[in-house]
This record gives sequence, structure tokens and C-alpha cells, in this order.
Amino acid sequence: MIEKVEKTMLAHGMFPFKSVLVGLSGGADSAALLSVLCALSESYGFTVYAAHVNHGLRGAEADRDEEFSKRLAASLGVEFFCFRADVRSVAAERGVGEELAGREVRYEFFKKITDERGIDVTATAHHKNDNAETILMNFMRGTGLKGLCGIPYRRDGIIRPLLDVTRAEIEAYCDANGIEYVTDGTNLKTVYTRNKARHILIPEIERLFNPSFVDTVSKNAAVLTAEEDYISEAAERAYSETVFDNAVATERLCSLHRAIAMRVIRRMVSELCGTEDVPAAVIESVLELAQKNRTGSQIDIARGCAARIEYGRLILSEKKADTEYFEYEITPGVPVYIPELGYSVLAEPCEEYKRDGGEYFTAPKGCKITVRRRKSGDKFCPWGMRGTKKLKDFMIDEKIPREKRSRTGILTFDDEIAWVIGYRRDRRFKFDKSGIKISILSE
Repeated sequence: MIEKVEKTMLAHGMFPFKSVLVGLSGGADSAALLSVLCALSESYGFTVYAAHVNHGLRGAEADRDEEFSKRLAASLGVEFFCFRADVRSVAAERGVGEELAGREVRYEFFKKITDERGIDVTATAHHKNDNAETILMNFMRGTGLKGLCGIPYRRDGIIRPLLDVTRAEIEAYCDANGIEYVTDGTNLKTVYTRNKARHILIPEIERLFNPSFVDTVSKNAAVLTAEEDYISEAAERAYSETVFDNAVATERLCSLHRAIAMRVIRRMVSELCGTEDVPAAVIESVLELAQKNRTGSQIDIARGCAARIEYGRLILSEKKADTEYFEYEITPGVPVYIPELGYSVLAEPCEEYKRDGGEYFTAPKGCKITVRRRKSGDKFCPWGMRGTKKLKDFMIDEKIPREKRSRTGILTFDDEIAWVIGYRRDRRFKFDKSGIKISILSE
């Protein structure tokens, strides 16, 4: 197992790194991953950390998983981080399902820890069966070629060393090495789409059609990934040659192969709206708009943005947003509701750090605390970076949609940015022994 994982990591360029944060649920997959990386750390000289998220959905069982993960990390000499979330409330607030909300909360916590501690990469325990399930569900949803490539081995600071290992191999490794693990009861319930694929659909395919279905899917994914990379490179060249200021000549766009033209449009929408999750129907509608090429015609697209035709050019832009400036002074001990942001901000003096969901800062005594909209020329010192950075450049790098930038809260101490709320803190106000705790309170 260790040799197989090492081979995967080398083959897919996961090395080198000096530190890695393992997403540890307590299940067999993540327990095996933690064990394997601890073994490899001796040869490669990196430090292993572990992070666990209690989603607050399964009561005593979730608490059991949290305690088990803590003990497992301690038994391997690994520093452990834990976060308790109310995923049900997060799902309601964001208007998404609990499964997606849980995933977002996990990755947000992992990023917070890696940023604060300067950890190089995060490792998750996705394996070959997970990949087959994902590809099968993407095929049924109609996600196109990219979705059929499955889970990437590495992307955006996330590595997945177990993608060439099956669930059966993982469980055999745990049994052979006396590695204990817990089982999430919800993984056995077929009310969830993924569990239906795992426990019903794939076993039937293996029984009736192909007993090596999981391996076959993985091999196909490798072929499709190579083809996807080739087409993506061609689309990237076309984008750089034809798109300027999020506009493109309709004649030039429509002369491209349809597959390339749709990818160019997808890139335009993604750049403007700050998301790669763009439905195929939106892309097709924009392409149809370009093909008709009627000046003055316009359609709404994703996240408050629009596509329009102006004299032979397809132009994508955000719809007019409320840009009125706002600023509220925060009095310690008194929750202040910010109507432009839809939540309240509570500042409280504190003498010690607690893992309670708040953000802790050291600030000048008696300083003026405000929450405001961004201003022209804003700069700060982002945690995990050197020097100062323009707030505008930071928001672009973080792919914050344009229409959301003016509605992102900026916490300041004496008008110095301390926190781009929900995104990044300023390292100058790092908490040390005592200071101010900031809590964001939903309605």
C-alpha cells in the first residue's frame, strides 16, 4: 500500500512539500491515508497534520467520530485541528443541500488552517471507488468531457494520494496493520445519490456487465483527461487570441469549432462571475445569441451578469449593482446589524483564544472598530503573504465575483483593514494572549 501510494504521488507530481494537512473523518479511507503519509514522512522529511470537521448532523455518532479522530492523530504524534459546524444552518443560509454545504465547510476550514499555519498542501482520502462513483454521477447529470475525467490527482493545493487504490485495498491495509476506524452510519443509507451509486448501481453493473467496472472507469478517465487537457489548451489559445476586456467579435467566435467556441464562452463567464460551475444551457444560450448577432439583444446569465450584442461584438458584463457606500461603527458588546450584508457583527474583549467559531485579533486599545464597504486605494497585509496587497487585486486573485466585491464586509481597526470578512485576515492583527473577538451573527 505504502509503495503504491508513493508511486502515485511521484507519478502525478505531488512532491515535494514540507508539510501536509490530512482531512481526517475517522473512516477507513482517511485513517489509512494518515497512516501511509506518516510512514512516508520519514523518508521524505515532511510534517503531517490532521483536521477534522464535526458537521453537527449526527449527534452522538458525530461526537464519537471527532473523539476517535483526535485519539488516532495523537497515537501517530500528529497535531490535530477540529472545527464544529452547524451544517444544517449553513445549507439553509447558502441555499444549497447539506452534502454540498458540508463539503464547502470542510474545505473552508482546511484552507483556514493551511493559511494560518503555513502548511503547503492538503491531502484528502478520495480513492478509486470514489472516482468511479463521481464519474458515473457526472455522466448521468450531463457534465460533459471535463466531468468524465473524474477527481483530479492534484489541484489548487489539494492532493489525493489514494486515487489509484480501491476501497477493498484500503480496508485490507487497515485490517493487516491493526488500524482502527469508525463507520459513518449515513454512508450506508441509500437516500443519498452517491450512496445509491455505491451500494446499488455499481454493484449491479459489476454483477451483470463488468466485474472490473471500477478499474475500467479509472482507465477511461485517464484517457479522457489527456484529451481534455489537449482541448483545453486549444481553447485557452483561442481565448487569448480573441477575447479582450470580456468581449469577442461574434464573427470570429462563430468561426471556431463549436467545442472550442463553447469553452471560450465558458471561460468568459467564469472570469466575470468568479465560478467555473456554469450550466451548459447558459453557454449554449450565449453562443446562440452570438450566432444571431442582433445589436441590442441581451440575455441574463449567471450570478447577476448579462451577455449582449453591440455592433458585431459579444460583451459579457455584470448588471448594474448597488454601489452605495456604507460604514458602521461597532461598539464592543453590542451586536450591530449591517443591512447591506445581511448579518450582525459582535465585538467582544477577550483574554484567551477559543475554538468557538469567532475570529480573534490583537488591536490597539480603545481603537475605532468599523465594518464598511471597500474604498478605492484600500490595501492590507494578507495572512500568509509578504508585504502589502491592493484589496482590488486580492479580490481578483480570490475570484470574488465583481457584483459581490462591493457587498463584502471590510472590518477595520482605526481604518486599517483587519479582515476581509469571509476571506482573509490581516497578519498585523494576529491574536496574542488578549484582544478582540469578532463574531458574525446570522439573522
